[in-house]
Amino acid sequence: MTYEEIFKSVVLAQNEFGSNSVCISLENELVFVDAGMNATIASEFRKNMEAKFGKKASTLILTHGHIDHFFGMGAFADLKVIAPTASKEKIERYVKAEFTKEIVASFEIYFPTFTEAAQVAKLFMPSVWFEDKMALGKNEEILIQTTGGHTNCSSSIYFKPEKVLIAGDLLQVEVSPYFGEPDNDLNKWIQTLKLWEKMSLDAYLPGHGPKINVDYLIKVREFFEQLL
Repeated sequence: MTYEEIFKSVVLAQNEFGSNSVCISLENELVFVDAGMNATIASEFRKNMEAKFGKKASTLILTHGHIDHFFGMGAFADLKVIAPTASKEKIERYVKAEFTKEIVASFEIYFPTFTEAAQVAKLFMPSVWFEDKMALGKNEEILIQTTGGHTNCSSSIYFKPEKVLIAGDLLQVEVSPYFGEPDNDLNKWIQTLKLWEKMSLDAYLPGHGPKINVDYLIKVREFFEQLL
C-alpha cells in the first residue's frame, strides 16, 4: 500500500489487491472511506493516520457492497460504520458466509492475496444506513450520496473544503472498469460522471488506481457512451 497526501486533510492509500482507502481529517476526528481487503493493512493505515494527524478515528464509510471494499473492516470494528441501505443484502451475505477452503480458493482467482486476508477478516454489519444522501462533520463538510451505476448501491463521498470527490468504483483508473454485475446500470453511471464533470473539482479519487483529473473522467464517460 502506498500513501499520497492529496491535500492538507486528505490521504489516499492505494492498494494493489483490494480497494483503495481514504482518510479525511476533520476538526476533531478522522473519517475513513473503504477498508480494502486486508484488516492488517487497514489497521496499519489507520494507525499511521492517527499518528500523522494527532486525532482518533471515528467513522468508516463504505462506498458499496463489494467484498474488496469491506473485507478489511475488522480494523474499524470500534467505530461507527456507515453504508448505503442498498448494500445491506450484499454485505450481509458475506457476514453470514462460511469461508471454506473451496470458497477462499474461488476468490483467490480474482484476488491473489485473499487467503491471507481471510485469515484476519472479522466481518460485521454496519451500524448506520442511509438511503440517498447523508452529511457528516460539524459543518457538514462531507456529503455522501448514492447514485447507482457500478452497482445499485454505488455511492460517492464529496469533501467540500478541499473539493475532493471519492468515487468508489464509479471510477477505476488504469484498468478496464468492471461492469459485470446484474444491478449495473451504465446509463446511471454516465449521468453521474456528467454531473461530476460540471463540479469543477480539484481531485477525483478512484476505488482502484491513482487520483485523476476531469480529463480522465471524461474519457471514462465517453468509453461507456461508446459501449452503449
